[in-house]
Amino acid sequence: MTILAIGLAFLSAVSLAYGALLQHRGVSGLRASEGALRLRTLVRLFRSSHWVLGLLVMGAGIVANVIALSLAPVMVVQPVGAFSLVISILLGMFHRSLAVHRSIVITVILCVVGVAGFVTVSALVATTSPTRPAEAHLLAALALAFTVAGLIIILVVSHPRQLLLITGGGVLFAFVATNMHVVSSHIVDVGLAEGLASLPWSNLIALGASGLVGSWFVQSSYASGPPEMVIAGLTVIDPIVAVLLGALILGEAADSGVVSIVGMAAFGVLACASVVLLSRHHPDAVAAERRRSHKKYGDASGPPSIEEVSDRVIP
Repeated sequence: MTILAIGLAFLSAVSLAYGALLQHRGVSGLRASEGALRLRTLVRLFRSSHWVLGLLVMGAGIVANVIALSLAPVMVVQPVGAFSLVISILLGMFHRSLAVHRSIVITVILCVVGVAGFVTVSALVATTSPTRPAEAHLLAALALAFTVAGLIIILVVSHPRQLLLITGGGVLFAFVATNMHVVSSHIVDVGLAEGLASLPWSNLIALGASGLVGSWFVQSSYASGPPEMVIAGLTVIDPIVAVLLGALILGEAADSGVVSIVGMAAFGVLACASVVLLSRHHPDAVAAERRRSHKKYGDASGPPSIEEVSDRVIP
């Protein structure tokens, strides 16, 4: 079952990369201002064929990920999604004429090594057992607390950095994954009929709330920079936070030793550092940050010298 779950998680990663490319095109087509999108802009996205197609592609990936989460621990499933960064970079080269310099290649390699190492160590120590009610309730409460905090941030902070937006989205989607794991594994453990009759509603509500606000973060990040940065943030921050939640709350790392914990920490730091480095070397991310600073502080630096790569029509 674990091998099947990893395969489904990889399929989900492919869907995430292509869906992000399509949704970025849809958001860019609206000429939305950089930063948090307004609600009316979010509603207008449903009129974009590219955005809707991206939503459907991502929906298929979510289904695959849900099945994977019901078959294996969160600590095994979620980190596999990091490979969507490689796919996203390749799609950027073919569909957006993204110029991939050596610094970007090195950063992506570091990211993949970090997440792959994280996957390997977590898979070796991960264990699964029925979630206790106290654990499920604590997870739901934390998810709702972070959701409220995220909502406040996105409403209050003006011209947020793309890195802040993808971090918020990654954290909230990690809560989506762990709460989904609790709900789906409950149904698998007790059977469909009984599972639907005794759903852990607090986790289901937390899942929906964190998913909605997390999606707001992600869509806003499309308007604030390149889709590759969105994928980098989600595929690193999401799995690392999900693993921490699985280990600290759901007890999935109960059998791990000091060496395993140190290894996971080292690979996790490497993966997170690679996201920060990518934000400093990606040409679109650099240009977007210059525009954000110009709008926020009104400096006289003028338009950025590094232009955003063109978006060709996707065949």
